[in-house]
Amino acid sequence: MLIKKNKKTGGLIVFVWFWFLLLLFPGILSAKEGNKILLINSNASVGKYKIVQKEFKKAVSGKIMEIDLQGNVKKFTKSKKMSPSDVDIVYCIGSKAYHLAKTYYKNNIIVFSSIINWRRLGPTPKTYGVSNELLTRMQFYMFRAVFPGIKKIGVMYSMKYNAEWFEKANEQASLLGIELVGEQIRNNRQSIAKLKKMSPDIDALWLISDPLVIGNKKNLFNILRECDKRKKPVFSYHKAFARPSKKENIGAVLIVSADNPTIGRQAAGIAMNLTAGNQNEEKKIQHPAGSHLTLNLKKVKAYGLAYEEKALKLFNDILQ
Repeated sequence: MLIKKNKKTGGLIVFVWFWFLLLLFPGILSAKEGNKILLINSNASVGKYKIVQKEFKKAVSGKIMEIDLQGNVKKFTKSKKMSPSDVDIVYCIGSKAYHLAKTYYKNNIIVFSSIINWRRLGPTPKTYGVSNELLTRMQFYMFRAVFPGIKKIGVMYSMKYNAEWFEKANEQASLLGIELVGEQIRNNRQSIAKLKKMSPDIDALWLISDPLVIGNKKNLFNILRECDKRKKPVFSYHKAFARPSKKENIGAVLIVSADNPTIGRQAAGIAMNLTAGNQNEEKKIQHPAGSHLTLNLKKVKAYGLAYEEKALKLFNDILQ
């Protein structure tokens, strides 16, 4: 950023910008020098992981040692390990990285991001991070803002990963005049049968991040095909679900996903605040601070859905 300086105002401008930066990034300016950070990436070739890592590195101060597991946990055992006593912060991107951090650095401060259903990993007393799930209430507001006529939303979920989440989501939905119709899933082989069962009673399906519901790409496509056949709009969490196939005209209608660059910067802020002793212990796990909104307007029109045109300006991407 260009700062023009003259004899009368130069010092004032620099002073004002110093305090602006102090308020914006309190951890960076107050953190001790020489922080030693071990960054473990589950697979740096994955686009979203790569973006998160890049933004994290830009926002932190101190020495960073990087390990890319490339999806293979043996990469860590073959790497030169840092002693726990030589590490101030361990930052993990993805679940594989976190599992290894718990094994080798369980007594160190661990910061994570980019993990679906983080609760299942068993956080340590020194675990902090950014969840992959956005605030539920915010997503409901988005659903209502775009499609005010949708009142009943179906959700398939597993007891293992999302039972507690569903109970809280149900409470939030009722406050906004939305009814959640839930179906419990034990494995992804049940997904289509459960979807057919709930379909007559719902206006849309909310496809959440539950590994027992989706399971694999084939099952995801089957869910999208079934909803498309019944003209049931799908709300989901990953931009790729809006147009997953070049051969088939299937896809989710509305995507509310976490913004990956923001997640990287947010994780960096947590790490720096921890080294500076400023972290709020009541907010050890934070929701993503930013979101990316995608609307598949082509499917909206194909299904004949009534939508609020004024809400279109809220979206980052509109597929037509």
